[in-house]
Amino acid sequence: MSTEPFPVGSPAQREADRLIVRAEELEVVLPDGHGVGPWSAEIRAGEQVLLLGPSGSGKSTLLRTLAGAIPSHQRGWVRGTVQVDGIDPVSGGVLAVAGRVGYLGQDPSAGVCLPRVDEDVALPLENSAVDARCIGPRVEAALAAVHGEQLAERASSTLSGGELQRVALAAAQVSGPSLLLLDEPTAMLDAPAIRAVRSAVETALATTRPAMILVEHRLDEWAGEQGLEGLPGRTIALDRSGHVIADGPTGQVLDEHAEALREAGCWLPQQFEHDHARPSSGPAPEPPASPEDPVLTMRDATLSRGAVPVLENVDLDVHAGRVLAVVGRNGAGKSTLLGALSRLDAPTAGLIEGGAAGLVFQRPSAQFVADTVREELAASGADDERVEQMLRTLDLVEQAEQSPHRLSGGQQRRLSVGAMLLTERPVLLADEPGFGLDRAAARTVADLLRAAAREGRAVALSTHDLHLVQSADEVVVLADGTLHGPMPPSRLLADTALLRRAGLRDATDPEHRPAADARPGLTPDPRSGHPRRGVLARRNPTVLLGLLTALSAVAILLTDPLPLAVLYLLAAAGTMLGCRIGPLALLRAQVPFALFAAGVLMVNLLSRPGEVLWPDLPVRITREGAVLGTALALRALLIGLGAYAVTRATDPRETMVSLQQHARLPARYAYALLAGRRLLDDLPARWATITRAHRVRLPLHDDGTVPRAGVRTLLRCAFAVLVDAVRSASHLAFALESRGLGEGERTVWRPVALGWGDAVLVISVVACVIAVLLLTA
Repeated sequence: MSTEPFPVGSPAQREADRLIVRAEELEVVLPDGHGVGPWSAEIRAGEQVLLLGPSGSGKSTLLRTLAGAIPSHQRGWVRGTVQVDGIDPVSGGVLAVAGRVGYLGQDPSAGVCLPRVDEDVALPLENSAVDARCIGPRVEAALAAVHGEQLAERASSTLSGGELQRVALAAAQVSGPSLLLLDEPTAMLDAPAIRAVRSAVETALATTRPAMILVEHRLDEWAGEQGLEGLPGRTIALDRSGHVIADGPTGQVLDEHAEALREAGCWLPQQFEHDHARPSSGPAPEPPASPEDPVLTMRDATLSRGAVPVLENVDLDVHAGRVLAVVGRNGAGKSTLLGALSRLDAPTAGLIEGGAAGLVFQRPSAQFVADTVREELAASGADDERVEQMLRTLDLVEQAEQSPHRLSGGQQRRLSVGAMLLTERPVLLADEPGFGLDRAAARTVADLLRAAAREGRAVALSTHDLHLVQSADEVVVLADGTLHGPMPPSRLLADTALLRRAGLRDATDPEHRPAADARPGLTPDPRSGHPRRGVLARRNPTVLLGLLTALSAVAILLTDPLPLAVLYLLAAAGTMLGCRIGPLALLRAQVPFALFAAGVLMVNLLSRPGEVLWPDLPVRITREGAVLGTALALRALLIGLGAYAVTRATDPRETMVSLQQHARLPARYAYALLAGRRLLDDLPARWATITRAHRVRLPLHDDGTVPRAGVRTLLRCAFAVLVDAVRSASHLAFALESRGLGEGERTVWRPVALGWGDAVLVISVVACVIAVLLLTA
């Protein structure tokens, strides 16, 4: 990824010499005592830097500091000075450097903040007041650069992790930042998707020539066929304490410090690895179990994601004492297969029989059920002695009383594996156990899995990591909806075509486009949970909200059931015509409002004093209670029906834009509400993940199946979802600010106009209401 020098004295040369980052004795210390620095360096335009160091050395902390997130979004103490393109990100915060810094973090779900993809990529341009006519082409170009043109109109909630990563990268570089910060951009990607991300970065470097700082564990995958030449030309290496041990040309730094970096726990390019064949500390033992004695079997199974089949005609045996690797491209069905083997997800067809399985989820934090690390291990049913022994094995003795959520990513992964090992189930399943780990953490996890197999358990893991594939006893490949294998790893590694189908090798064709890895079948409309049809869908959202407010005010003032009933019937007819919805669908949509209205009616019928209507009844019902209760119930139904009609007819983004244009709602509030909608769209998936993660920790039935969650488990899940939502909200707030969302001048890419149809609608509704009031007076 080296660049050609410019002619001396040319404008391009002067631009290349522009100083982007200047740090003098910069040191950042987090509340837990970890940090990075002191660091002094200069980085110029177009310069590419690899930031290398073990987990916990402060790489992400340094990148977040340069992006302005510390201390404005994350507590920390900063000493020394730093400037990014002439601005101090520490004192100015995220907004001060927005537009100059493009940031891509480790968690792809935190990098996309609006409900629809093209709107999210357009947001930095709108906030930079780019001419609205230029925004569309630039959004298309940014998505094309990450091979994501087909994602433009997709809902963010329907994207896979790899697709989210590509969209987040498009948004990070669409405005042409001076500094591009990439924090493990390939952590969740298969080989074709890595090519797309790397290609997008190369395009940005060639066109706008930003400075770039890259944090990456998968160096061989990032470099591709170029080898060492495919890596940034400069490397800054950190030791475990966060101090700089080297800063210079990449080849020189790796030559001089390879041994120290390996010992500290860093992955290095293959040519600098002396033990790259396996992440474990020793060779895999001969598997003790015979193939005729599987612990877990799957026969003629069809596995689905939602209503869409993902894998068909699956036959698989999982053997005691063996490690089975499951490989395939993003979206091929690896997690689906492990979910079925764990008995959390029943197959659509076919049979699963055998021993009980424990499942380690891809996101360890979703699986935690206790307040401390020690309690998390004890929740698996182990006695105190085994818990203490596991703490020592996991190297988590010092963190025993900490919250699991405060651990680093590698520590969380080790804890989740250790907790599931303590359940002593005969089968252990692990979904991407090497995700985001450095060499030391990956070695620990791999050793734990190998030790479990050595003790006689069956181990199956999904992975994109060739190190783990090489250390497995057998491997299966998921491709094109079918399962290939099992086979020895050596056979897969010798078959280039099969490696490409598995997503472990990239195609050599430079025009190759990675296949979409969406989660299909989740929503029929890219912007909402239903198709927007009918005349109301073409009306201005601010007008619809104004009419709803006025109609609600009229309903609140009325106490006579007759006009309320007439207004309700007219509103129901208008909703069916205006939204093109049938009567049965409308009735189903009104069930929550009907239940609330029924409760209001019953309370008033039984509690209101007045003239008793039926003295012989065992309950006292008064005329006043019946009249007022009916009016209040009709009021609730009318307001609920109006809210449903407006929600169904409007698009969230158009609503917020319209409120900015016509109701002068500040952009910060409008887009915060849109980001909240993005979070709400994700809540069903988050709830499903967390409930599954908690269920897998429950004692299993005798046949190895997973019980349903009880009330106590569901309450714990609800609290976990709340905590996860709060954490995600803080991430979204950072993402919005990093896109430049502030109080300054901005443009709107797709303004929402007021038209004659809106005026006609207002006049019609007002006339109907007045007529009803006059006729029922």
